[in-house]
Amino acid sequence: MSFDRQILATFLEDEMSLDLSEVSDDDALFSTGLLDSFGMVELMTFIETSASIRLDPGDVTLENLDSVNRILSFVQKSAG
Repeated sequence: MSFDRQILATFLEDEMSLDLSEVSDDDALFSTGLLDSFGMVELMTFIETSASIRLDPGDVTLENLDSVNRILSFVQKSAG
């Protein structure tokens, strides 16, 4: 399965109950409290499974995972 914005958006809406009509792709997800630490764990599992990459503990940062665009960029760099 290829990892793209639509797959990520579907996950965030369906599994994380995030309304992306109210959140832009650059809005912070974790540092603003839209998602919590339990959501981070779910997101990490989803990324590893859907993008077929392994996240190292050092990868789990707000710089890499705090917005839709940051997640997509991180996955693209990691898979590439």
